[in-house]
Amino acid sequence: MKLNKFILPIAAIFFVTQASADPYIGASYLYSEYQAESDNTDFSDENSGYSLYIGYQINDLLSVEAGYADFVDTHKGFEHIYSDAWLASTKLTLPITIFDVYGRLGIGHFQSNLGDTDDIYYGVGTGVTLGPVRVALEYTMYEAKIVDNSYALSAEFRF
Repeated sequence: MKLNKFILPIAAIFFVTQASADPYIGASYLYSEYQAESDNTDFSDENSGYSLYIGYQINDLLSVEAGYADFVDTHKGFEHIYSDAWLASTKLTLPITIFDVYGRLGIGHFQSNLGDTDDIYYGVGTGVTLGPVRVALEYTMYEAKIVDNSYALSAEFRF
């Protein structure tokens, strides 16, 4: 009898989680601050880019995402500066009616003219959901060689 009292709430959580699961796709406009330092290069600047991603909302609080981001692709003098990344993250969300606030922690494979690295990144953001569409603003910090941080304006479509 005591075992049933323990199993029933766990089973209910599992079924509630499965009922609210949602895949989604998204795109972002990125405004990134970067710093390039090497033997021949030492400067910092801002640049705009984009990201494309897919995600899966496991429940109302937890999501996982994977995507590609093109942060920087510019020329400074005779130097070609670029940085892009393949990203994977976990997002913890606090829903408040149609609004939400969230935190993100992830790892990315960053490619740049200064070399390739695997680094962590983290961010915070807020969003609003209107039917199957969600719009969000996010600030993200990167531990990568070139990109320091970025601001993103994102649009998502949930299936």
